[in-house]
Amino acid sequence: MATEPADVASLLLVSLTVVYDLNSKLYWPKPAKSTWQTLSWPFQNFLALEDLAEPVGEKSRRSRVKVAGLVALGLLQSAGWLAAFVYATVSGQGRTLISLLLALAWCYTSLRIASNPPITPPYLSIAFASIQCVLPLIYLTLEVYEGGSLDSSLVSAARIVAPAVFLWIAGTLPVQNVVPATNVAGPKDVPSMTLTMPEDKVSLWEWSTFVFVEPIFGVANKGTLNEEDVWTLSPYFKHKNLFNKLLEYRAKYPTRSLIRFLLVSNSLDLIIDLLLELWGIVQLVFLQLRRLISYHVKVPSSLNSLLTTSLCSGFVPPYALKEILAALADPTPENRSTAYYWTLITFLAHLSFAQKDLTRGQLFCSLHYKSLVRQEMSGKVNSKEAGESEAVTANLGKIVNLMQGDSYAVAQRFWEFSALFTSPIRLVIALVFLYQILGWSALSGVVVVLLAYVVNYPLAKYQVHVTRHSWKAKDSRMEKVNELLQNIRFLKFFGWEYHWSHTANLARETELGWRVKENIVSTVIAFIWTWIPSATALTSFLCYTLIAGQRLTVSKAFTSLALFSSLQEPMTALPSQVFAMLHAYVSMQRIEAFLAEDEVPEWASTLTSSPPQDPDMEVGFKAAIFEWDTPSPTTSVAARFQLGPLDFTFPKGKLSLVSGATGSGKTATLLALLGEMHCVEGSVFADKSHHQVAYCAQNPWLEHATIRDNIIFGSAYGYDETRYESVLEACALVRDLEVFEAGDMTEIGEKGVTLSGGQRARIALARALYSQAKCILLDDPLAAVDMHTATHIVQNCLTGTFARDRTIILVTHHISLCLPIAHYLVELSQGQVLRHGTIESLEESGVLEKVVATEDHGFDNEPEAVPLSPTENEADIIAPVVPTKPRSNGKLIEAEARAEGRVSWRTYVTYIRAAGVSSWIMTLLLMLLIRLVNILNQVFLAQWGEAYQRDAFLISFIRRLSWGLPWDGLPSPNVDVKPWLMIYLEISLLGAFSVLFYIALGYYASLQASRSLFLSLLRRLTRAPSRFFDVTPIGRILNRFTTDINTIDGALQGSARACLSGVLNFVASFSVILVVVPAFAPFSLFIAWLYIRLAPSYVRASRDLRRLESISLSPAFAGFDELLRGIAHVRAFGMEQRYQDRFYARVDRFQTFDHVYWLVSGWLRWRYDCLGSVVVFATTLFALWAGVSNGAAAIVIVQAGIFAEASRQLVKVAAQLELDFNSVERVIEYLDVPQEAPAVIEKSRPPAYWPSSSGELVVENLVVKYAPDLPPVLRNLSFTIRPSEKVGVVGRTGSGKSTLALSLLRMVEPAGGRIIVDGIDISNIGLEDLRTRITIVSQDVSLFSGTIRSNLDPLGANTDQECLDVLERCHLILLLKHTGSRESSILDMPVNQGSLSAGERQLVALARAILRRTNIIIMDEATSQIDSRLDDQIQQTIREELTGAIVITIAHRLKTIMDYDRILVLDDGELLEFGSPKMLLQRTGGTFREMCRKSPDWPLFAAIAAS
Repeated sequence: MATEPADVASLLLVSLTVVYDLNSKLYWPKPAKSTWQTLSWPFQNFLALEDLAEPVGEKSRRSRVKVAGLVALGLLQSAGWLAAFVYATVSGQGRTLISLLLALAWCYTSLRIASNPPITPPYLSIAFASIQCVLPLIYLTLEVYEGGSLDSSLVSAARIVAPAVFLWIAGTLPVQNVVPATNVAGPKDVPSMTLTMPEDKVSLWEWSTFVFVEPIFGVANKGTLNEEDVWTLSPYFKHKNLFNKLLEYRAKYPTRSLIRFLLVSNSLDLIIDLLLELWGIVQLVFLQLRRLISYHVKVPSSLNSLLTTSLCSGFVPPYALKEILAALADPTPENRSTAYYWTLITFLAHLSFAQKDLTRGQLFCSLHYKSLVRQEMSGKVNSKEAGESEAVTANLGKIVNLMQGDSYAVAQRFWEFSALFTSPIRLVIALVFLYQILGWSALSGVVVVLLAYVVNYPLAKYQVHVTRHSWKAKDSRMEKVNELLQNIRFLKFFGWEYHWSHTANLARETELGWRVKENIVSTVIAFIWTWIPSATALTSFLCYTLIAGQRLTVSKAFTSLALFSSLQEPMTALPSQVFAMLHAYVSMQRIEAFLAEDEVPEWASTLTSSPPQDPDMEVGFKAAIFEWDTPSPTTSVAARFQLGPLDFTFPKGKLSLVSGATGSGKTATLLALLGEMHCVEGSVFADKSHHQVAYCAQNPWLEHATIRDNIIFGSAYGYDETRYESVLEACALVRDLEVFEAGDMTEIGEKGVTLSGGQRARIALARALYSQAKCILLDDPLAAVDMHTATHIVQNCLTGTFARDRTIILVTHHISLCLPIAHYLVELSQGQVLRHGTIESLEESGVLEKVVATEDHGFDNEPEAVPLSPTENEADIIAPVVPTKPRSNGKLIEAEARAEGRVSWRTYVTYIRAAGVSSWIMTLLLMLLIRLVNILNQVFLAQWGEAYQRDAFLISFIRRLSWGLPWDGLPSPNVDVKPWLMIYLEISLLGAFSVLFYIALGYYASLQASRSLFLSLLRRLTRAPSRFFDVTPIGRILNRFTTDINTIDGALQGSARACLSGVLNFVASFSVILVVVPAFAPFSLFIAWLYIRLAPSYVRASRDLRRLESISLSPAFAGFDELLRGIAHVRAFGMEQRYQDRFYARVDRFQTFDHVYWLVSGWLRWRYDCLGSVVVFATTLFALWAGVSNGAAAIVIVQAGIFAEASRQLVKVAAQLELDFNSVERVIEYLDVPQEAPAVIEKSRPPAYWPSSSGELVVENLVVKYAPDLPPVLRNLSFTIRPSEKVGVVGRTGSGKSTLALSLLRMVEPAGGRIIVDGIDISNIGLEDLRTRITIVSQDVSLFSGTIRSNLDPLGANTDQECLDVLERCHLILLLKHTGSRESSILDMPVNQGSLSAGERQLVALARAILRRTNIIIMDEATSQIDSRLDDQIQQTIREELTGAIVITIAHRLKTIMDYDRILVLDDGELLEFGSPKMLLQRTGGTFREMCRKSPDWPLFAAIAAS
């Protein structure tokens, strides 16, 4: 009896097991061990238990019963083979040697398990048992079909039982030896975020069939899945563990790239994925093996065929199709038995597919880590010389693109890694099979394929070029959108939001222009590779019939067609995979370019610094020179600003002052000390380890958190109530917190929008004082507060308990106030040190008086004692005690809304309208046409093949059709094959051009939809009221502009068309099957019920998981925005690890939902693959039983495969479609935000001169509410401001001063009353007309990326000379010219939000206001950051330039408005007093007089009253 190949494979596997066991037991020399480790590392888990930060769980328990069962079964099987050996020896029949060897193999397997009882599955033994079980099953089935003897069948059945039970027991062993966490979910535990993934605690069979995810279906079926209903990631997938491993890898291999690390860390997964993919395509090797064995061993024909295909399921279906159709061509009983046999083989092949089928988070963490250590970029300006280069530094928009676009592009390639290698192999094997069927004619198809690749090469190069520019355009668009959103309140003040929105839309149109080019190239490529199978088939058939003169039988035609279809996937996939790899390469280059950007020195970040050698390190500089940018070796342009040389040390434990004129480099000195400037030469002394440094910036940065959280800021003290209360008192915050309903639990909005400038400054100061820092850097916190508060801060913060043993470096203009307690002083001018030394030495040399006279911006009369209630606003001195209010929760930002249930019909309709209804109608028609052409193609081939035979043409099929066919009456192909080839060519061309128009129409519709939805979203957000941006984090909005718009741009159209295509494939194939085999209908209903029964649970769970993933991305981006704005503070406080850990948690959260989604998809895919196998098997059996002709059988079998694939894909693509439409849903959510009034009302536009210099401002019974359900903030306010009048507005905090200013600009709409400006009710005109005619200058200034010119006059309404004149009048030309810039005009100097000092920014804002030449100007502490001498000059400029304008100044310092025409006093939204300063001061008992009496400036005010 011949040797069975299965037994040979089994023995080889056991031999491998023996070698493996010996290798693990024997001692090997060190070189051999090293070689083995090098060869085996790709097959090892990247993370081991010791790499996990979390405590691990218990070791899995060994099951003695299961071990005993495995041993017993092995011995039983060994005994059986031993008995077979004895029988063969005695009788002289059978396979003596093989039986003995198999007996020994099973005996060794038992002894192996008994000697080392396994806790986890013994995989090699399982593989051995699988071969011993599955192949006898095939033999048994064949024997039953072929009518074999009962004894033979019983022997085959007996061979199956023991290995099957062995497999079942071994599969119930746990996959992991040690559970990696203490809280791993069990199989019956209700899913919860307190438990980690159950996949760490499953058996092999549970893992293989995804049974462990089923508990989540129970929760999803009861209601909506919420965040707390989903498990957390396994410790093996936690990003902190992965990233710590990356840092170890970088330390070990500093020169290796990130992509190499990603390959190393994912090597095992990639290898397993590749091996599973190769499972379907190894038949070429076995084909050669079959031939080899055929020469030396007598193999039965059935087993010979089986050997060819048993392990090569990828091409089994087309090969089996050939055998079935060849058998049906001569339907003898023997041939029909052969057809049944190949039907079974096809079923088993399809079943094998069912079992076959995190990088993004690692990239996210790398990008975040880089952001923590790279140079602070807010002040760095990308010069024009950088041009299109990738070298320009990344801003928030680009970083978000890197995270959302590039990271995904790279991660997706890992997902498709195996296909890149298997596609060429599939291609070669399919062509080999074709050669076997069609002979040399198949080679003509190879020529067509080669020509296609030649044509694709230039297209591929061009597509990479287009992709690069497309990504850059996307970065530019995101930059514009980000700038618009970050500065939306300021833009609304000036009525410029529509201009900026238009600029962002132009950037979008540029991006879409590149997308059009990309789509054109993709259309051509897709057309080529979609038509290639038809072209190769046509060419091959032409050569085969016309030139070779062969008969194209049904079996050959349909097998060839099936192989050509098999060719289509690798041929279509390979170019797209290569292009995708090229895109990923571009993305990886962009990520690597970002990771290569300049970093701060190692000592400047606690992530990279090592503990200092000297624990008592001094703070200062030694011959140090600094610049903002790292000098480029390719440019000789002088730096705009250079600081130094600095050569001094700040005295330890003392207060040091840093002073100088506006723009002299005071802030730069502190940042240089923090390592945020590039040190050209010299050195810096500062120790930032162990949180020893605290920093309070000129423009305070606060987290989006509560006031308490901002003050504590991760301090080692935690919440120490005594210390905390003392800090609040020292920083004069107690009274402010009483005003807030939620006290210190009030949530601060993004950029501190809910607080005044002084409150932000004092909270930032409190944060610095509360910390454990030994060195505190304060950048002019006194500028934002009044004299009382300043004095209070000096006496309580800069001296006493909180200043003891602390080195405090204070930048200030208020030198005389701080001089009594200061020890050291540094005076700067134009980036250089004028004077420095101790106060005593400077006083002795007589220099101190000059410094004070030059630099001091003191208050006129400094008090001798500090008032009991220091305030930022002097009017607060007389305020009554704030009544106690019930505490609210203080929440400002609401949780992000999440849709529940099915996606609404409105969402689908909105997208269809955006894409164009006609486009979708055409798409549907083209899809129907393509399906009809495919069916027509198959029917034609069936008739062509049968035309070679003498029987009728598919009579049973054609009679069911009500129309004639174009090939009726053609001559027999035996006589003339040309007409048949021509019709095939026509059908092929019709299909090809249908596909071409279909692809092109899809890109067009997608482009239209994405353009329309983006523009609608941009316009609606541009017109949203400012309150919307107060309660909505920018990161949440940016998520719409990145994740959701990217989905609409790319995936959505494909998902919609795939779903529609799946429905049509399903209906078309199902209809064809029922027409040919009506008896299949009842079974098909049962199959449909099984499909439908599985689908709902999956759809509910996957939909909720994708929605959870979408909303969990927003916090990551919002945090990124916040981090980039405050990176200098984060590094100063040494809080980088805190932020990195927080980011780990956020990435873990959204990766959790992504991971569970793919587990759920795996659960469905496995079950649908099994069902699909049953469908194909059952359909083929029905066709054979029905006795249809071989042509009809061919159509049914092909359509059954399409039906199985369509049903398998339909639920998946339908669910994916719903998930992708979630992005449209989220965009539509923001299309419904409330809108401001129209920008322009054409019927009531004001005249060009409005408001004129002779016009009044009249307020009549004004009532303003922030929301309909809130009490009024302004109550029946009525007053009149005369033309050209200067009016000061005073009142305590919360009296309505800012609300009045906002009402004049209609930032808040009145609930009652009206405002009349120069005879026009402002509620009757458009907002743009109003806001462009009134100017507000606030303390917080916004600058945009661009030039001085574009910031002064974004709309280009003024000439260059007018811009230069206003710069000169605001003293900016002199201030900015000292920098040594080489621009031909100062107007062309590039600037952005961080490139100018706070004082310089305020001067630009004043210049901007003067240049607008409006006749109503609102001032709000517009010169607080400017030195005293320049302030006096600016005040003179304001008086001269704004002579004819109405000036309304919201005053915190009473002295600044004493020379105004009139004073308006507000209290609790009501007008208390309105008159000239002199009149109000003379009014006995008046509110204004009482304010002034308690001011330290009262002697000055009394003199005014007496004059």
